[in-house]
Amino acid sequence: CKDQCATNWPPLKAESTDKSMGDWTVITRDDQTSQWAYKGKPVYTYKDDKKAGDKTGDGKGGAWHVIKP
Repeated sequence: CKDQCATNWPPLKAESTDKSMGDWTVITRDDQTSQWAYKGKPVYTYKDDKKAGDKTGDGKGGAWHVIKP
């Protein structure tokens, strides 16, 4: 997800000090920034979710779903 997609669905950024653990891994994006992945799939937030617990992006386009670890 990049360009307009990444505007609507910002990648869940990983810091340089973050370490992979269990199902959670740190991946490198094409722009060389780090992003979290869960079970091998990149994790994104949603631009309209503003506070903890918001999940208005869940189910959008039939492709975006809340992670339920």
